[in-house]
Amino acid sequence: MNRTPIRTTNLKGSAHRNRLTPDATFRERRAVRWHFAAIVSIAVPACLPAADAAAQWYVGVGVGGNASRDVIVESRSNDRASVCDEYINPRALSVTGCTTPDRGAGDGWLAPFDPGAGFSGEAELGFRLSPRWRLAAAYARSATDFDQTVSSTDATGADFDKISNELSVGEETLGSATSNGFQIVAYRDWPNRSRWTPYAGAGMAVSRTRKDFSWLWARSAAPVDIATGLGEPNASEIRTNLAGTVSVGRRKLRDTMVGYVLIAGIDRHLSETVSAGLKAQWKSFEAFESDGYSGDLLRSHPPNLRLDGSEPVSAWSRSSDTGRFSALLTVRYAMR
Repeated sequence: MNRTPIRTTNLKGSAHRNRLTPDATFRERRAVRWHFAAIVSIAVPACLPAADAAAQWYVGVGVGGNASRDVIVESRSNDRASVCDEYINPRALSVTGCTTPDRGAGDGWLAPFDPGAGFSGEAELGFRLSPRWRLAAAYARSATDFDQTVSSTDATGADFDKISNELSVGEETLGSATSNGFQIVAYRDWPNRSRWTPYAGAGMAVSRTRKDFSWLWARSAAPVDIATGLGEPNASEIRTNLAGTVSVGRRKLRDTMVGYVLIAGIDRHLSETVSAGLKAQWKSFEAFESDGYSGDLLRSHPPNLRLDGSEPVSAWSRSSDTGRFSALLTVRYAMR
């Protein structure tokens, strides 16, 4: 039968095996970053000139588009080899290695996606400290569409055996990535005798991001195509039970990330209180790291390894590709 080609690379390097840091380390790193972000948010205003007679509040809005970089989603799970699944192999508990505590150790796979694009918008409240300096806080929202389905690749550990020896289809889909964020930015204006004022800014940002993620791993319907179980006394039973099974699910993956924003733009003064302009900004955040999630089906049965419902199987996904460029048309109103 025709089989969808699956690219696999059994990478043995320690860097590949450790693509996903253990959860405890994730929490420690996240705590350090949040503490750093809090210090920055306090320190930025202190570094700016003191307010003078020119100080005034202003509000602004911006709408436009965004574009991301390539996104590689790295995933791992605490699944075992299929021969250790009691639904597939009734003798699983007697197989060497099927009851060890280190489920999923060394396992992992990748899903590489092309850049996405979408909508960005923000609402800003700012305070002018002097003719050259201002400080602003903004709510920002973006929706980046990927709508891509790619083959699972670069598998390691037990996942290498599954993709190499079992699957006729192994693919993952990234729909859209939506984020709601808050940022604090210090701006430097360059006022001049014309109506045009260029500016630049830098600051910190926090983003609550959601990714629409789904996957489908399907085995060949023909037992003869299944290599899993060869060498076991009930190999025929294992291959028959595994043939034609699917692992499938769709989940919203979420994470809150801290990062920075760099801005450059130009405003044209339409009146004493109103200006319009163009803003370009680059945002980059720490790695996106999802909480554990389970699928709808694992090898066509509930997502656990034991008939009594024990040993539930979860997956974790992360991506270091969190940078995003956006261009916005802006309008600002100075409150007098």
